[in-house]
Amino acid sequence: MNQDDFEISVEVSDPKVQSGLNKYTTYSVRGMDKNGQFDVIRRFSDFRLIRQFLITKWPGCYIPPLPPRKAIGNMDQKFIDDRMHSLQDWMRIMSQSKYFWYSEEFQLFIKANGDIEKALTQVPKLTYDEIINKYQDTFTDLSGREINRELIQKITDFHQFLKRVNPMVENFKQIAKNIAQARWNFQEQLSHFLLNCLPEYEQQVLLEFSESEDKLVLQSIKNDEYPSQLLNNYISLLQQNEFQSLYQEIRKESKQVRAFLETMTQREKYEQQKVFYEQKQKELQIQLQEVLAGKPSIKNIFSTTKKEDQIAKLQTQIDQVCKDIENMQFICDILTVLLGYIEIDKFKLEKQQNYYKLAKSLIQYEIQLNQASEEFWERVQQNYNLL
Repeated sequence: MNQDDFEISVEVSDPKVQSGLNKYTTYSVRGMDKNGQFDVIRRFSDFRLIRQFLITKWPGCYIPPLPPRKAIGNMDQKFIDDRMHSLQDWMRIMSQSKYFWYSEEFQLFIKANGDIEKALTQVPKLTYDEIINKYQDTFTDLSGREINRELIQKITDFHQFLKRVNPMVENFKQIAKNIAQARWNFQEQLSHFLLNCLPEYEQQVLLEFSESEDKLVLQSIKNDEYPSQLLNNYISLLQQNEFQSLYQEIRKESKQVRAFLETMTQREKYEQQKVFYEQKQKELQIQLQEVLAGKPSIKNIFSTTKKEDQIAKLQTQIDQVCKDIENMQFICDILTVLLGYIEIDKFKLEKQQNYYKLAKSLIQYEIQLNQASEEFWERVQQNYNLL
């Protein structure tokens, strides 16, 4: 089997709260990749650390966001379990990008024992040449892709789009949260009403009015197997909160939009760095012309360095800046191709698929809930002579 085709397995499990002055939770990260098995203990801050390292080591590549932090209630079991599942999803997504997974820093994350921060800080910083070589080796299928006006416009338009919709998604998130809470409150109270309030009312009040237990509708259902089964099915669906999934998905999307904006900012930084070097090149060339012409300047008026040495020094600096500009241009071109041909389209497709998946889940739930409600109440109406 080709090592690139090796199916990576990874599981985040077994959360344990570590006691002490500052409590924190650890998770087991286990699995297997082409380099063998791994089994390490990591805390949430370790996941944050490796993500930040990936952002630094892979500029312009989209790194999915981690689940949000929580200052209060982060020791609640439900929060811990939810975070564990979110970290599991994050690791699964990372395993699909082999260049991330088999990078030096990520291999340290899943296999190094002891202080992971110390191990990661020992990974040397990449030079511009090393970044270029790494990207050329990693993204060989992008070699020769054309950079044209349409591609630049595509990146610019999508960047502006994300900036524009970011506050909109934040607003959607708050609305979804309110709806999820309101829907949960309603369904919780309706369940309580059907299971407790109505039967109690029938037993304590209606029985006195009717003077016959045959007239106790909800109370009698418990002794009738089929209507009782319909009621249990209805209550079971009422006790689910599918709209919480809607809120969680929009909450996740909000973080993903910000993370992609962060990705696009990486390209902008290299563009700005290139502009800086270009300006520096102009300044050095002006200085060189002044020295060649024998004109004094503020920088060399008090210098005792010989003219030939000044010229040689300035020429060396200009050569280095030219190299820096060339590197910046090369990196900018790589990031432009990466964003324009891969990352933007991949991000759009993922958002589309996630939305349809969520919509399908909500639709199925609403249909099941309505069917369960209709079946139960129709059966009640058929079985009891309601005046």
